[in-house]
Amino acid sequence: MSRTFQDENFYLWEAFASTGAFGFPDGPNVVFNCLTDRQLRPRYVEMPGSEPEAERALNSLSERELQELLEKARPLS
Repeated sequence: MSRTFQDENFYLWEAFASTGAFGFPDGPNVVFNCLTDRQLRPRYVEMPGSEPEAERALNSLSERELQELLEKARPLS
């Protein structure tokens, strides 16, 4: 399940949990896709635990916490 939120620049982002089956390392990641500007590369941040745990954590974050997580995210290579 994905979440959408707006950053401080008014860009709309989608965030979702993903695991190694999609080309990521074994641990879960939260992936961020910019819906406002598709030219921006997707970004990700590693999360502890399993994918369901990462998804639960993602769903419990406030919009400000999502923005802070996005600030820590690295470009997807």
